[in-house]
Amino acid sequence: MAEISAQGRTLQLSYSTNVHPAESVAELQAMLRAQVAPVSRGAFGNLEAAVNLRLGMRQADELLGFDPAAPPPALATAQLGAPPAPACEELLATLRDEKLRVVSVNGFPIQDFHAPRVKEQVYAPSWTDPRRALYSLKIAKVLAHLLGERTAAAVSVPSGVFKGVADDAETKARCAHVLLACARELARLEELTGKTIVLGLEPEPYTTGESLEEFVAYFNEFILRHARLRLAHDMGCSENQAEDLARRFVTVNLDLCHQAVEFEDPLEDLKRLRAEGIVLSGLHVSAALKLREPAEHPAAFRALLDLDEPRYLHQVVAKRKDGGLQRFSDLPELRDLDRQRARSLSWLDLDELRCHFHVPLFAAFEGALSSTRDSVGPAARFAAREGLTDNFVVETYTWGVLKGLAERGNEAAARIVGDGDVKAGLIEELKWALGELQKYEV
Repeated sequence: MAEISAQGRTLQLSYSTNVHPAESVAELQAMLRAQVAPVSRGAFGNLEAAVNLRLGMRQADELLGFDPAAPPPALATAQLGAPPAPACEELLATLRDEKLRVVSVNGFPIQDFHAPRVKEQVYAPSWTDPRRALYSLKIAKVLAHLLGERTAAAVSVPSGVFKGVADDAETKARCAHVLLACARELARLEELTGKTIVLGLEPEPYTTGESLEEFVAYFNEFILRHARLRLAHDMGCSENQAEDLARRFVTVNLDLCHQAVEFEDPLEDLKRLRAEGIVLSGLHVSAALKLREPAEHPAAFRALLDLDEPRYLHQVVAKRKDGGLQRFSDLPELRDLDRQRARSLSWLDLDELRCHFHVPLFAAFEGALSSTRDSVGPAARFAAREGLTDNFVVETYTWGVLKGLAERGNEAAARIVGDGDVKAGLIEELKWALGELQKYEV
C-alpha cells in the first residue's frame, strides 16, 4: 500500500529498512525479498507497499558504478547526468517484482549500521566533511532513479555534528557551507532528471540543533544566513533566490522519539516549524523510553541501566524537579548518580528521565519504566491533517539489540519486545501507526 488515506489526505506509510543488516547491494536485494516484502504484505495485504530505504556508502557506490577504492570525485563533478550502473536496474526489478515502491531514503547512517559498535560513529562523516555531501548526493542520484513516476522525495541525514566533538559557531558555519554546497548540486540534479530530492535534517539528542529552539536558530542564523551571504555570491543570484534554494533543498525530518527525549511538545514543534517556513519532509513515527521519579523506583532505574548495550548510542535527558534539563551522551553516565553531584544533579533531584532507545510503538509495558508513545499519534495526525508532509516512517531500528538482550535474560527487554519475531513485531508496528493516523478527532 504505497498510499494510504488518513485525515482526508493521501499519505505514504513505511518503515525504515535500517532495522535489517545489509551493506552490499546483494544483501539489500536479499533483504527486500526476505524481510521487507513479507512485512509489507503482512501489514497491508498484497498491494504495492511504500519503502523507506536505508542506503549506505558501499551500496551507493555499487549502484552508481563508482570504485570505492578510487579517489572521490569532486562534489560538482559527481557524474550527476551519467546513467546508473546495471545494479540499479536490477534493484528496480526486484522492487517491482516484490510490489515495493521507494518513497524516501534513510541516508543518516551511511557506514555499517549493524557493526558491533556504532555509537557516535553513526554521525560520521559529519556535515563539516565534504564526504557527507558527496555521499548524500550519490544517494540522491540513486533515489531519483528509483522514484519512477514520483517526482519528489527526501533523504534523511544528520543535522550537523555530534556535540561530543564540537558545537561552536565555527562548526555550525562549516556545516552550513557543506550543506549548501550539497543543496546547490541537488538543484543541478533536479535540472538534469526532473526529480526534486531534498535533504531532511534530523535533529537528534546531543547533536547540532537538538532542541527545536536550537534547530530554528541554527537554520536561520547559519544555514539561511550563509545562503544569503555566500551562496548568492557564488551563484551570481539575488539573496532571495539563494534563500529560496536553501529552503527548498534543506528541510527537516522530525523524529518523534528524539523530540520526546528532549521533553519537547511535538505539536508545538510542528506549529513552530510551519511558522518559521521550515519545510517538514518527513516524520518518523517512533517512541522513546521514559522513567518517572527514578528515586522512587530504583528497580526500574536499574532496569533502564541494564538496557545499556554496545552497539547504539542511547542519549539521556534528565528533567530536574526545578524544570531544568541535564543531558548525558549515553546510558553509562547515569550508572552512578552519586558522582553526578558535581554537576548539580543527585538521585533526589530527578523528576523524569528520557532515553534515546527506540522501542516498538505497540509496546504498552506497564510500570515506572514505559514509553513516550502517547505523544506519537496526536503529532502524526496533526502533521497529516495540516498537510505538513506525506512521508510517515516507522523507525524502530533496535529490534536486533532488544531481542539479543531478551534472549540473554534481560527482563526489561523481554517486556518491551514480547515473544514475537521481528517480522511480526514490525507488522504490528505498522498496523498501530496506520490505526493512529486514521483515528478521527473532533
